[in-house]
Parts: sequence; structure tokens; C-alpha cells
Amino acid sequence: MDSASVNKDGAFGSCSAEPVNCCGEGLELKLAPQWGQLVRPAPAAQRPLQQLKVSNNLRLQYKNTLFIGKVVHAFSALPSTNSHAQELLSKSTPIEGTVITAAEQTAGRGQIGSRWYSPASLCISMSVILYPRFLEARRQFGLNIIAALAVRDTVQHFLADGPPCRVKWPNDVYLAGKKVAGILIQNQIAGRQLQHTIIGIGLNVNVEQFPPALPLAISLRQAGGALYDLWAVEEALGRALEQRYLALRGKQIASLQEEYYENLLGYGESCRYLLPGGREVVAVGKGVDEDGRLRLWFDGQEQAFGLKEIQWLPD
Repeated sequence: MDSASVNKDGAFGSCSAEPVNCCGEGLELKLAPQWGQLVRPAPAAQRPLQQLKVSNNLRLQYKNTLFIGKVVHAFSALPSTNSHAQELLSKSTPIEGTVITAAEQTAGRGQIGSRWYSPASLCISMSVILYPRFLEARRQFGLNIIAALAVRDTVQHFLADGPPCRVKWPNDVYLAGKKVAGILIQNQIAGRQLQHTIIGIGLNVNVEQFPPALPLAISLRQAGGALYDLWAVEEALGRALEQRYLALRGKQIASLQEEYYENLLGYGESCRYLLPGGREVVAVGKGVDEDGRLRLWFDGQEQAFGLKEIQWLPD
């Protein structure tokens, strides 16, 4: 898992003044139990989605949370919500749970510098600032666990009758063998303790069709056959993340890890992997070590692999 110092180079760039495309006229809203609104398509004559003008850096609040989302910096476009969070931390100490969200990311990042596809007003692109100083640096993989489980909780809620939602190590979230969400976590460490963390989440919500270069991507719309209120999904995600974070703070790591393994692709199962050097093997997942490396059993022994050292191959 990445551990990164605060970026002080101000490289997040300028912000677009384009309006945020949220739910608006021409949509039929139906309350989904507890967590928000499900937006079902209106008749074709009433489309496309109307735009709701929202000023850049508008401060909003999530409902029904204790601290996550009590300050929300909302932008119509940012290069990267994680980079903007780093910029905030370099200049001040935002309150815990501060959220940076953008209707569009123009330079979204994934693990180890990979790019994240985020079309305007169709996905959730958000970053949450937390101060997990209760957590030792060597236990930082716990943040991957709670972030992945929170995303899975949210997806399963809105797709209660949809395909099973699984986690792919370290923290991608998959539906029906395709990626619905990615997570980028950046930590600041001092000595043996974590000082702050930025949890960046990209969730594919209303994308109807992905580029041919992304054959293994999927959205809630594709899986559920409906349009979703982005703000309602984001609020639900914030609540789920807060619940999981409080469980981690409450020293429930053993039960969190058990649930993570229950939903981990390849755990206790034979799956195909591509090793460094191009060799393909069938291995059984044995879990994750303290350094966040994936433990695999093959060739009569157990080996551990870090990010970008091994590639899971879908069936």
C-alpha cells in the first residue's frame, strides 16, 4: 500500500467553473430504504439530464454522520481530489472527515500512478481526510480493509438484487468479474504512527458505456438498470466509511479482516495470476501479511507479493 508525504508543490491546478450535473428535471425519484434515492429513467422525451448549477468549492454537509462529510468541498472539476486534499493539508489542518468531491476528475489517479477514468457527472470522485493516530504504521492495511468494505456495503445496498460484490486485493471492488470502484489511499507517517490519511474513492455510477480500452469496467447503472442520484450514493458511501472507520478505531480489526477475507476474490480459491517475468500460475489465496502483501500458495510453498508485482487474471 502506498504511503505518501503531503504534496506541497500546489500541482492540483485550477478549477473549472462548469456546473455540476446532478439529478434534476426529467427524472423520477424514488426513495430507497434508509440510504438515499434511486433515480429511475424518465421517458426519453424528458431527457437529457438537466444541470444543477453548483459553485466551485461549495460547502455542503452529509446527513446522518458524526463527522465524515460535515465539511464538503464540492467542485465541478478537479485534476485529482486526492491532490486537492494534499494541498489543503499542506496549508491547514482540515477537520477530520473533510470531503473533497468533484463531478469530474481530469487527472484521476489509481494505485502506483495508474490513471482513473472519470467521465463528467457520471461517477463519484471523492477523497476523505482522516487522522487515524490510533493506528500504528505497521497496521495501516486496516485502512484498505475498511475502505473496500465501505464501498462494497454501498454497492450492495443499491444493488440488493444485483450480482455479488467482491473485493480484489488490495482494495478494488468488483461486480460480476468487472471493476466498479477503485481506491487510492495516501498516508502520512511520523515514527511508528499514522498522522493523517487521504482515502480517495472512484465509483462508477451512471456510466452507460465504457471505452473499448476498459473491457473490465462496470457501473451501477449497467448492473442495476437504473440511474442513481450521485449525491445520495455519495452520502451513503460516507456513512458506510464512517461506520467502518469507527469499528477500526474500536479495535475490531479481527472481525473486519474476517469480513474482508470472506469477500476477497481468490481467498481460499484457485485463481490464475501473472507473475513477474510473465509466468502464469494457478494459486490459492492465503490472505494478506502485515505489510499488505498478498499471500499465495503455489508450487508447494507460500509467497507474498506487493502491488504491481502480480496480476490477477479474470476467468
